[in-house]
Amino acid sequence: MKKATKTIFIIAIAGVLIYVYRAPLENMYLRLTAKYFSCARPIAYSIGSFDPKFGISKADFLKNIAHAESVWERPAGKEFFVYAPDGGLKINLIYDYRQEATTKLKKLGLVMGDDKASYDSLKLKYDAMNADYVRKKTEFNSRVAAFNARQSAYEKEVLYWNKRGGASRSEYDRLTAEKDSLDTEISEISGMQFDINAEAEDINALVSVLNRAAGELNLNVAKFNTIGKQTGSEFEEGNYQSGPEGQEIDIYQFDSQAKLVRVLAHELGHALGLEHLDNPKAIMYRLNQGTNEKLAADDLSAVKKRCGIK
Repeated sequence: MKKATKTIFIIAIAGVLIYVYRAPLENMYLRLTAKYFSCARPIAYSIGSFDPKFGISKADFLKNIAHAESVWERPAGKEFFVYAPDGGLKINLIYDYRQEATTKLKKLGLVMGDDKASYDSLKLKYDAMNADYVRKKTEFNSRVAAFNARQSAYEKEVLYWNKRGGASRSEYDRLTAEKDSLDTEISEISGMQFDINAEAEDINALVSVLNRAAGELNLNVAKFNTIGKQTGSEFEEGNYQSGPEGQEIDIYQFDSQAKLVRVLAHELGHALGLEHLDNPKAIMYRLNQGTNEKLAADDLSAVKKRCGIK
């Protein structure tokens, strides 16, 4: 009886432990399966975090993921991925400074290409915008200094006359006119500040893209500094990660449907266990360049080798 009770107790404890740690255990199982048997069965994925500020619906996002799946599955003749509402591979759409920079550039009518000529063109635009910003900022600082001096003089005069029981009618009218003028000036200064801040945000967006492009194109140029607050240290369009918390693909930035499909296909390649390739035309090349949505021979060779496909 005691032995049976002890067995039941052990089973109960084991059940509790499995229940408490079921998520980490499941994630560990999925990670090991992906590492050693990545192509044995389709990887189930689902939508995780989804930010609507990208202007794309969940349904359209899923269609683009399905398109990215087919980039791998059709040439290889094998199903690698499958959508499931509770799929272990979470695909997240995260809106931050990267997409914000891309959106701002679009509004300015600017697009960053994948070559030095495009970089040089945007740098010329940056030089012009930065020069205009410096000019406006200098004028703004000058007007603020003049306003502060006038306001200080006005307050001293008001204090002077208040100590004497009030100003004469002519002085009162003059001080009232000065106050009205100061109110108008502060309103104009506030408008200038709003415009300058907006221009600074546009410049910062351009800086983020220029610094990213310089790194990707291996250009020997100095990094540009942002104006005011720092936005971020890296500019990557997507990222695949696998850890105790599970597998995730984070999508941060895209400027077209073709770019979205390519970055999704690239990160799905990482989910299959593929590394970067040196071929600039490959989906698994470290840069998301061009609009080609087909595997290069190197991509196909890599996935076939990884999955044991003849």
